Amino acid sequence: MSNEEIKGILAYVTTDRSRYLGGQPLALLAKDDAELLELATSVAKAFVADIIQFQTGDCIVIKK
Repeated sequence: MSNEEIKGILAYVTTDRSRYLGGQPLALLAKDDAELLELATSVAKAFVADIIQFQTGDCIVIKK
């Protein structure tokens, strides 16, 4: 694991409505896995951030 400190979670992206909470950070509900990766990648590029994908398939976009 890296020693870099995470400055913030910019977005949470999921395809599962039961895990979509809204609010802070930005929460995005994708229709399928392809859209999930497209959304996460777009947000990460816009903020020069990193993506972490969980075993559930959900992603968070973090700023280091």
